[in-house]
Amino acid sequence: MGSGGLAELLAEQLDGLAITTYGRQSGDANWDRQAGAFKRELLSRARPGAIVVDIHGMSDRWDHDLIAGLGPLPELARELGEGLLAAAGRNHLRARTGPPFDAARPGTVTAAMQAAGVRAIQVEVAGSRRRPITRPALAAPLIETFLDWLTGT
Repeated sequence: MGSGGLAELLAEQLDGLAITTYGRQSGDANWDRQAGAFKRELLSRARPGAIVVDIHGMSDRWDHDLIAGLGPLPELARELGEGLLAAAGRNHLRARTGPPFDAARPGTVTAAMQAAGVRAIQVEVAGSRRRPITRPALAAPLIETFLDWLTGT
């Protein structure tokens, strides 16, 4: 399962909304400085009090299961980041915030959402944790972490 599948699973479990990409992409919403179709869709659907969790996959070479980026306006994500780290700890995952995935660069989805006043956070997930079919024992704590975290926000 890629990060899109994880987002869809969480949206279904939390009665939320997942906006994911499908097929070939003409760009990368996290690198495009202009608000392309993906960012415009997110912005059009953001409601007061909304939380945007921009989920990405990272390689297993990082020494963490999760790395969260608080974006260029960390005050909009600090509480979310603290909640994520606490939930990860309860589920025995290694998690931290900051570089190299801090989401502070202009053009990230998190930066675009925060500029619009939306609470947003970027979460990078280790590859080994995103495989519920082939590695269920490694994926289960990740899914529990996200559910624990997001039901408490």
